[in-house]
Amino acid sequence: MHHWEVGGSINIGWPDFGVPEREYTLVEVDRHGQVFRARVTDGQKEGGFLVVFDCPEVVLEMLAEQANQSLDFKTVVSSLRCSIDGTVLRSFDYEWYPTPEYAGRPSLLTKTIADSLDSMRRTTGE
Repeated sequence: MHHWEVGGSINIGWPDFGVPEREYTLVEVDRHGQVFRARVTDGQKEGGFLVVFDCPEVVLEMLAEQANQSLDFKTVVSSLRCSIDGTVLRSFDYEWYPTPEYAGRPSLLTKTIADSLDSMRRTTGE
């Protein structure tokens, strides 16, 4: 697994649009096992993503539904795939703005998804 750190670089692309990976700088990193969230910048704009590595799409949908039952904001699995350092993934989408009222959402969602994934594993005995 990668060792991404704030200030380090990460390559992101959008294969569904034919956009090859390009390098971004990590501004914020939140990692819980295979759940990874980051804010990145290209030096002018910032963006972010939340993904789960090595996870079937059906489980991603279940994780989004569980998050919707636990949190007071809607979460969906994006139909747009992204490529992160050569791995193609679907990310989670949720409403977020750079304002104080939305500040806790990214970390809260990351932890909620990681906890749900751990709970699923315990239930299935993986």
